[in-house]
Amino acid sequence: MKIKITKADIAWNYAGTILNIAMSSIILPVILHWLSSVEIGLWYVFANISSLISLIDFGFSPTIMRNISYAWSGAKQVKAEGFDQVTEDAEINYNLLSSLIISSKRLYLYISLVAFILSISVGSFYINSLLIKEAIPNKWQYLIAWIIYAIAIFINLYYSYWPPLLKGVGNIKDANKAIVISKVVYIVLGASALLIGGGLIGLSLVFLVSGFVARYYSKKYFFKRVGKGNIQNKSDLSDFHTVFKAIWPNSRNLGIVTIGAWLITKSTTLICSSFFGLTITAQYGLSLQLFNLIFGFSSIAFSSFMPEIASLKMYNDKQRYLSIFSLTLVVQWVIGILGSAILVLWGPRLLSIIHSNSQLLPTNVLILLAIVLFLEQNHSTFATFITMDNTVPFVKASIISGIAIVVVSILSIKLTHLGIIALILSQGMVQLAYNNWYWPVYVIRKEKLSFTSIISNAINYIF
Repeated sequence: MKIKITKADIAWNYAGTILNIAMSSIILPVILHWLSSVEIGLWYVFANISSLISLIDFGFSPTIMRNISYAWSGAKQVKAEGFDQVTEDAEINYNLLSSLIISSKRLYLYISLVAFILSISVGSFYINSLLIKEAIPNKWQYLIAWIIYAIAIFINLYYSYWPPLLKGVGNIKDANKAIVISKVVYIVLGASALLIGGGLIGLSLVFLVSGFVARYYSKKYFFKRVGKGNIQNKSDLSDFHTVFKAIWPNSRNLGIVTIGAWLITKSTTLICSSFFGLTITAQYGLSLQLFNLIFGFSSIAFSSFMPEIASLKMYNDKQRYLSIFSLTLVVQWVIGILGSAILVLWGPRLLSIIHSNSQLLPTNVLILLAIVLFLEQNHSTFATFITMDNTVPFVKASIISGIAIVVVSILSIKLTHLGIIALILSQGMVQLAYNNWYWPVYVIRKEKLSFTSIISNAINYIF
């Protein structure tokens, strides 16, 4: 069955993201007002340790989503690289779909157990060292908050196979419904916990509860779309080994890329907390969070159409998938630029209105960060488009760039007096040297695109 993303899917993806941003905007002032600057910095450290530990997912999520799309489109088997072309009358391969689902459950159980062990051991050690360094009183309450947060990491990671299953069958609308419902629960309970003085412990508990809510609704919507009777609920170890053997090569490659991406975009927060303290980390983390909201919103169109692009590539419908890709690029560029400009111009003023205990980075630093993150997202979109061919050619480039950014960041901080600017410049210069331009050029040459053809394709798709 060819996957077709409907207007309702697109509308719900935008609505879901808008609601996410709106609801984040509701709780963020509460966090900024009721938590001290040190606690805000610590909360961002929690989140970044979580993202580091979650790297143990190792690229399985996008690989599973892509293979679910292939099975839904009628593929006979999963392949380590590439895919078989299918005909218009191909039917859903429920046997393959069942094997992928059961294998995903088993795989994520193993992943989440390892993540929990790392959270409790390495994560607790790092959090404790920061609390000692900052000489924070009553550090036990922050360690309790972290332990609860670590349990939430386990739960959220274990159930994280449900969103790619939903998106893999083209059910973008319900995938966003599940996210929105869990986000509403998080915002309402999180704000309530802060208002009654729950602090980081309250936020961590709410993070745990929202994970259960997301899982419940994702599972409910998935079986509503697929039909529970069509899925064979068997646990065959040989099936798991077969599926794992097929998806591991690209998952491994994407996992290395994900580690590189974390080093590129997330490691800087931990470097910041180590060199500049939790107060500056709060400013840097807040600035990153708001820019990530903007760029996340700008990429909604592309993420919505990913299952359809994967399906169209199987059917070799080049004209349509290039038109869709061009449209999503133009939307991403426009929203990214306008949103960044609004944040730079109006962000500091809005924070002063809500009496935030933390501020954004200075204006000149914000502009530099916006440029670096815009270029980062742009080449990442082109790179993700490449993976729709079930191939990952940018493994070495990603991990080398990530390591280079960490090394250059630390050296530039120690050898210069640029402070936080050194951190941002390190990422920008390393990425500009290769990744920022190479992967867009790679796609443009392979697909015979140009800037003008991208614009015209987008316009033609709309009209």
